[in-house]
Amino acid sequence: MHRISEIKIHEAFIRLYNKLSANYQDILLPLQSALQELKLKKYTGNLQIMDIRKEIAKLREQQHVLTRLKTKGFLDEAKFQSQTAELNTKISRLQRELKRLTQSDDEDETLDQIEMLTDFFAKRQDLMVYFEPEAFESIVEKIVVHSRNELEFHLIGGLKLTERI
Repeated sequence: MHRISEIKIHEAFIRLYNKLSANYQDILLPLQSALQELKLKKYTGNLQIMDIRKEIAKLREQQHVLTRLKTKGFLDEAKFQSQTAELNTKISRLQRELKRLTQSDDEDETLDQIEMLTDFFAKRQDLMVYFEPEAFESIVEKIVVHSRNELEFHLIGGLKLTERI
């Protein structure tokens, strides 16, 4: 196989970047939603997880009640602060337990990376004109050469996109 010049790789990346930048809402957001939905479905039938979610919802409702009581003057500031702190501690403990039960390292990492990719493009509205090494390093994990005319960019989150040279 012949050598592919760095300039050609940079040009291919710029085209890929601009395509993804212009269409990330149509590509990445549905992907992110689908991954979140799959993760949720995976754990929906688990009774322990459902119980923890119910308990968190109950504690949050108690927080709202405390806030309403304080706002109406039925609860003093010191009592409000102590009870709110106690509820927050319980909620944090339950959230850690929920995360422990639902954490699947590979799935979570993929979802986190897709969210990072989405945020990356949401924050950058301009198209790329010149090769930007920082952008490249932020989103590209590796490049696979399929032929003299085709590169496959492996992006964070497991996304693989092909670009012609």
